Amino acid sequence: MSRETVRQPIQLNMRIENPPRFFLIMAMLALGSILVRNLWISDDSFITMRVVDNFLHGYGLVWNVGERVQVFTHPLWLFLLVPFARFIHDPYYVLYIPSFLISLGAISLFLQRFAVRPRAIVLTAIALGGSMAFIDYSSSGLENPLTHLLLVLYLIVLFREDERPFRKLLHLSLLTALGALTRFDVMLLLLPGLVWQFWLCRDEWRRALGVTLAGLLPLILWELFALFYYGFPFPNTYYAKARTGLDTYYLLKQGVAYFANSIRWDPFTLGAVLLGLITVGFQGNAKRLSVAIGIALYALYILWIGGDFMSGRFFSAIFLMGLTLLLTFDIERTFSQVPPRVYYLSLILLLLLGLTAERPPVLMSEGQPGPPNDQYGIANEKYYYFGATGWTNYFKYKSYYGTVGDGKQARVAGLSPIEYNQIGFFGYYVGPKIYIIDDYALSDPLRAHLPVLGPSRVGHYERPMPIGYRETIAGGFKNNFIANPYLNLYYEKLTLLIHGDLLAPGRLAEIIRFNLGYYNDLIRGYEDFPDPQ
Repeated sequence: MSRETVRQPIQLNMRIENPPRFFLIMAMLALGSILVRNLWISDDSFITMRVVDNFLHGYGLVWNVGERVQVFTHPLWLFLLVPFARFIHDPYYVLYIPSFLISLGAISLFLQRFAVRPRAIVLTAIALGGSMAFIDYSSSGLENPLTHLLLVLYLIVLFREDERPFRKLLHLSLLTALGALTRFDVMLLLLPGLVWQFWLCRDEWRRALGVTLAGLLPLILWELFALFYYGFPFPNTYYAKARTGLDTYYLLKQGVAYFANSIRWDPFTLGAVLLGLITVGFQGNAKRLSVAIGIALYALYILWIGGDFMSGRFFSAIFLMGLTLLLTFDIERTFSQVPPRVYYLSLILLLLLGLTAERPPVLMSEGQPGPPNDQYGIANEKYYYFGATGWTNYFKYKSYYGTVGDGKQARVAGLSPIEYNQIGFFGYYVGPKIYIIDDYALSDPLRAHLPVLGPSRVGHYERPMPIGYRETIAGGFKNNFIANPYLNLYYEKLTLLIHGDLLAPGRLAEIIRFNLGYYNDLIRGYEDFPDPQ
């Protein structure tokens, strides 16, 4: 008698032992792959690389050798790059590696602290991966990755409940100082929380003041060094970009255009910020309110300076702040139990919103369609450089942006000085022996303090070239050939700060005079009697 074999159905019993850890690993793998896909380098990052190269070759923290001008806005980022540049020959990888590692670390810390449940991890990962501003400027070679990391650490300390008040004040003060050393205007995001923590320690205000100053010591020491070494406390780019003399209405209009550009090209980023701010109206405890105030101050600052020419660059930090407000919002306390279908609907909406971006990071490729810039001169900066400096292309083809070749040719020709208006790659590859006259005065110690010729593309403000200034530079600054008597005297005083010996007699007195506006009348005299055009 034959026996019939009875087959039992196969049962798949997949059980995840630790769901939060599993989803965290999956999120990190997904976001890590998006970061790799979007790794790129901007021209502006090589402005810093030229300073790093000069520093390593013994010329000092300078842009043009023999002229002390602070062209970088991020001293902490610069010093972080120095050891990489010391041991890695390829300058591209000097920027790729720390950007990727720091961004990955910032994302990991953010998810572990603020997205502890599987659903929150999934939604947060989609938000981080869908924000053009955040992903684009998690590389680029600029300071944003370090800003993101310090901001995450600051938020972790701010929302931590088990801190002793004075220790917490010290940590917040130190992170505020480090944030400002990464980019000075980041202080606007961090100061409200620091002020609140100081207020909590007000009963022992002398001790609180001492603790705060101890935490801010790195920033204080750098500012003293910058004042002594460069003659000015702020980067030269501040004077070139923020002190333009342009009409306030024009700058505000440009600032509004910067916000509108982000909403149009990258709705995810400011959408998250706006939703985060709305939640503060429902649950407005002091910590969350301090984050909201920081966002508001920073947004007003962006409006005041007229935004930027890099779409989204200034929004990556406030995106993290807004996302933190969303993740610290107890939705069930306000709206009672949230049904699962609301979560799945939110998931679908987030995915669709992320794909409506002009160039979604998850789909990033060299030939993505879309406009490179809008009518206000605001550009998708990655669009211009990704084909040559995106890691995937550079790894395969060792591709270079066009101005790299210009710099190499000028280095061989050896003609100095030379005028150029896109100074990053060109400045690095032309080498330290060539003096570069920057058309936009970002590295020009004199013209950065002159009024601009008029409205132009944001961040690219043109200034006059005084008669005799080229001849002064070409002569190695041995003689002052500037024709205008007011500007001649102004530069005579300025040259003691930037060319003279650091301990030259009278130099410290001149530093004080310059920073107190003692010589501003000479600039006004030049404005009243400018050179003939």
